[in-house]
Amino acid sequence: MAVKRLGCLHAHHSNIRYLEEGLAREAFSCLHFVDPGAIHWLTRAAASEAEARQVQTKLRGQLEWISGCGVDAIVITCTNYIAALSPLEQALEATGGIPVIAIDEPWFDELLKLGDEAVVAFTNLATVEGTMERLHAHARLQGRVFKGQIAVSDPACFEMLLQGQEAAYTEQVEAFLLDLIHHSSAPVAAAQLSMTDAAERAEAASGARVLSPMQALRSRLEELR
Repeated sequence: MAVKRLGCLHAHHSNIRYLEEGLAREAFSCLHFVDPGAIHWLTRAAASEAEARQVQTKLRGQLEWISGCGVDAIVITCTNYIAALSPLEQALEATGGIPVIAIDEPWFDELLKLGDEAVVAFTNLATVEGTMERLHAHARLQGRVFKGQIAVSDPACFEMLLQGQEAAYTEQVEAFLLDLIHHSSAPVAAAQLSMTDAAERAEAASGARVLSPMQALRSRLEELR
């Protein structure tokens, strides 16, 4: 079976490991592109329509650049990037038809299979609005109404990740997820790729499923093989 090449667009270098480890046994190789500066631009763009257009132009240019590197598909792992590019039909124009997979869309599908209620956990407050807007829109397309709750960790938790303290971040996220599991009868889902390790650890410790984007992405990529 021929190896498929994925172009992966990240906002933070820590996401590279999740793709590499999560797809280690699959027939995929990954070419990674990281642009942490876009997060700062996206924060500014929230208050400026002109800067929002500038960010969209920058991101479409990145997709065009990646598509020229001989990839079979592009995976966008940053939910802020995804929200800025929505609808993704615009992204397809930039890639010349190469498939663009927003990492949250397979996760939305799996989340809705759990029912219309769940606790959706975040560590980065800046990703909440865009992700939830897309989740509700995704549910409506299926004739569903998602009525789940949102839970956001202490802001200091995500700062640990940004400062390179990945082990400490994972420990705090695991504790955060376990607390949600113990205090809710609804399923718990981790919304961000950076929460992958903590979600797996919380699953092992509690016996409860904690849906993460990486789990769902593996299923979606099977369609490309």
